[in-house]
Amino acid sequence: MNKREQALATCENVLSGIECDTITVSSALLQCLRIARLIGDIDAVEWLQYEYGGYPLTKSGHIENHAWSVGKRHGRGYIDNKEEYIFTELASELESKIQGEKSAICSFTTQGTSVSGDYAVIATNNLTSTITKSISTLLERIARNEKRLAILKSAYYDYALKKSIELAFSNVAKDIFDDYRSRVDEHFSGLSTQTLMKLQAIEDKVNSGNPEMYSQALTSCRRLFENTAVELFAKYFPDYSEKLYKTKSGKEIDISGDHYINKLSAVIEKLQDKNPAKSLVGSSILYTLDWIENLNSLQCKGVHSEITKQEAEACIIHTYICLGDILQLQENS
Repeated sequence: MNKREQALATCENVLSGIECDTITVSSALLQCLRIARLIGDIDAVEWLQYEYGGYPLTKSGHIENHAWSVGKRHGRGYIDNKEEYIFTELASELESKIQGEKSAICSFTTQGTSVSGDYAVIATNNLTSTITKSISTLLERIARNEKRLAILKSAYYDYALKKSIELAFSNVAKDIFDDYRSRVDEHFSGLSTQTLMKLQAIEDKVNSGNPEMYSQALTSCRRLFENTAVELFAKYFPDYSEKLYKTKSGKEIDISGDHYINKLSAVIEKLQDKNPAKSLVGSSILYTLDWIENLNSLQCKGVHSEITKQEAEACIIHTYICLGDILQLQENS
């Protein structure tokens, strides 16, 4: 199993273990820490390390501000005399306390006690009263500690549940995208070698680790669409020599020069005429093209001169899906 599959299996162990009461809360904590490590959830690793090893203290004996905020955010906060605090007992400590306190209650008894004399009744009453108070105090401690342990259990369960849903959805999305990619890749073979080389150039740039290359990846995406537009327009309008193209709505668009979006619009409209069921696909394609063009325009104006890797990757993903949709529109056309 890869790391994501291991993490998903560990999520299920935590969820079923807590639901069926077959694992301790401290065990659930360690498994949640493993989930966080496997999926690279840095924030959760920090939180769960505090949960396992304790919340760090300053030299004055107070909890560090950042650690305090982490604990409060994950349910450890409480109010006492209008002041905010967090409890710092670890899950393992609470479990040990609860077990010890329950054992202590069982040891309290008046059985075997023998009292005689004039003050026998008073002595017996005092003994009984002392035992009752001690038991009452222990019951209060048990209730408080069980409540705190339940808070931690809920936090660990909630984390495992959220990650289980995220990982399961991610796996479904990956399977869907893999299937989509296998269908789209067949259509790429119909493009010219020059256009296909741009696909390789985009991959090289985004994996370079050089921030300057991310901007060039965006430009390559735009040029890829330009090449595709020219190829497909020539394919579906081989004898068209006019500068303007009149759409079905009566609007005239300029398909000369570098107006690649208009060229693709004309191609998409023609393909949709042959397959009306794919009109929604065409709309999403044009929306994505506008998004890429706006991002490129901002970059050219210096408003968005530094393209991040995340933006470059998003652009590539949208380009791949959008280009795939354009090529798939040709099916049954």
